[in-house]
Amino acid sequence: MAEGGALMTREQYAELLAEASFREAALMERGLLIWGEKHVSHWREQGRDEQWIRQRIKLAQSTRSLHRAMRRRGWSILEIFEELRKMYIESTELYDAALADEEKSPGPLRYRGNTGDLRLRYTLRVLLYETDKLVYSELCRIYEQTDNPEAVFAEKPNTRVIRDLSCVEDLELMLSLSSYTLRLYLALEQLPDDDLMPLIHAEGERLRAHFIEQHGYPPEDSAVPYIPVTLDGPQDYEEYRARECPRSS
Repeated sequence: MAEGGALMTREQYAELLAEASFREAALMERGLLIWGEKHVSHWREQGRDEQWIRQRIKLAQSTRSLHRAMRRRGWSILEIFEELRKMYIESTELYDAALADEEKSPGPLRYRGNTGDLRLRYTLRVLLYETDKLVYSELCRIYEQTDNPEAVFAEKPNTRVIRDLSCVEDLELMLSLSSYTLRLYLALEQLPDDDLMPLIHAEGERLRAHFIEQHGYPPEDSAVPYIPVTLDGPQDYEEYRARECPRSS
C-alpha cells in the first residue's frame, strides 16, 4: 500500500460524514456562536470564500434540524446513522468536492480506519470482551484463584473506554492478540510459564507490523470514532462522556 494509506471510497466517506454529523449537531445545540468560533476562522485560513462559508453554516443548521426531527420520532442512533449514510451516498457532489480538495491539499480523504460500521464495531467489541473473559477464566483455572471467574471479570475503565472508541481495524488487532493469548493459556501445560510474556509481546509486535503493512499507517494514528460503541451497542456521545469521562464534561 502507498505510504500514508489509501483514499477513502465514496461509501467510506459517506460513513465519515454521517458520523461527523453527530458531532456537528451536538456542537450546534450549544449555540451557533460556539460552533462558528470552532470552524469559521479555520475555514478562512484555508482560503474558503464567504459564500462557501455561508453554505456550510446553512448545511450545519440543516443537519441539526434533521437530527432533532429523527430523535423526536424516537429513532435509535443506529437508525439515524443509517439514514444519514444513505443520504450522503446519494449526494455524489460531496465526495467529488472532497476529491478535488484532496488534490490541492492531501490529507482529509486519507483512510484512517473504519469508524462508521457500527454493527461490525459492536460485533468485534463483544467478541473481544468474550475472548478476554475466556483468557481470565483460564488464568483462574490454572492458578485456582476463584470458583466463578465470570462473576468477577471486568474490563478496566481505561481499557473499556479505549475499546468503545476504537475503529474496526484496531478492534480486529486487539481481538487477534487476545485470541493468541487464549491459545497460549490453553496450551500452558506444554509451555513454561516464564515463556508466555515474551511470546505475547512478540506476537503484538508482529501484529503491529502487519497492520502497518496492510493499512499504510500505524495503529496509534487510527481515527477515533465520535459515536461510542459499547457492549450494549451505539451510545449517545454526550451521555457517554458524562458517564465515562466526567472530568472532561
